[in-house]
Amino acid sequence: MVYVEHQKRGEKDYYYVTKNFRISGNKWRKIRRYCSSKPPSKQEIAEILEDIDKTAREKGWLKEKPAFKYLSNNEVETLQDVKDAFKNWYGKLDTIEKKKFDDDFLVRFTYNSNAIEGNRLSLRETSMILTENIIPSGVSTQDYNEALNGKDCLDYIRSYKGNLGKKVILKAHKTLTKNTGCRLIGQFRDSRVRISGSDWIPPAPEKVETEIKEMLVWWANNQNKLHPVELAGILHNRMVRTHPFTDGNGRTARMLMNWTLHKKGYPMFTIENKEKMEYYKAIEEGDKGDDSTFIHYLTKTLINQHTFKSKQ
Repeated sequence: MVYVEHQKRGEKDYYYVTKNFRISGNKWRKIRRYCSSKPPSKQEIAEILEDIDKTAREKGWLKEKPAFKYLSNNEVETLQDVKDAFKNWYGKLDTIEKKKFDDDFLVRFTYNSNAIEGNRLSLRETSMILTENIIPSGVSTQDYNEALNGKDCLDYIRSYKGNLGKKVILKAHKTLTKNTGCRLIGQFRDSRVRISGSDWIPPAPEKVETEIKEMLVWWANNQNKLHPVELAGILHNRMVRTHPFTDGNGRTARMLMNWTLHKKGYPMFTIENKEKMEYYKAIEEGDKGDDSTFIHYLTKTLINQHTFKSKQ
């Protein structure tokens, strides 16, 4: 992460260019260089960064080889900027501002996640239900209940402090599908399924439990090795590939993906319904065994939705 620091001592201004370097895991080191008494230009910053990088190489802190399996060092650095900027920005909000932001995210995430699966509520109708406690005229019971369920599940994962396990997966699914006509609520499917528009054929029902157990072993072995965005993306893809439920698979996968980011200190995000074709294409690559496409898609979307906060 690179940034410009400003300090004031008496009547004098001091500007520094600072860069953080990941040494290993969550261990970081910082190099800071004084530049001038005025905000540095882009050219000045670039020249100072060359000197900083030279020092980092000498210390063995600058790794040309990517630190993680799927993400480039530049993506990792940008994601760290987003994480730090969001934490700083959100932490400065007062109670009313935080509620306004949280409510807006709730509405947009619930609307988009449900719309991807065919829910007919508009963004405004979703807002009326979730923030104003108003039932818009003409909405179906199922569409209405799916909106309420989205809020209940988001509340649940925000408060859940445990680790990933069968219990939290089934609880998330049960919360998302209650009162919606889903045949098996909070239970793994007992029949074969096909994914509309996809060539991927999910495993037979008798293999679902084994697939989930293997996924949980994978999680335990990788939760502190993979970058949180890699972890979240692969978890999503494994859930979608297994398709463990008769209905609600996508909504559950997106909810658990956001829970992973939240658990690791990253801001949650929304996959917008209007961009679902790009989302589906990334999933299809995952079905073929290539998780990198989805991870880069997730990285791009997360950065685009939260970069503005670093400027406020």
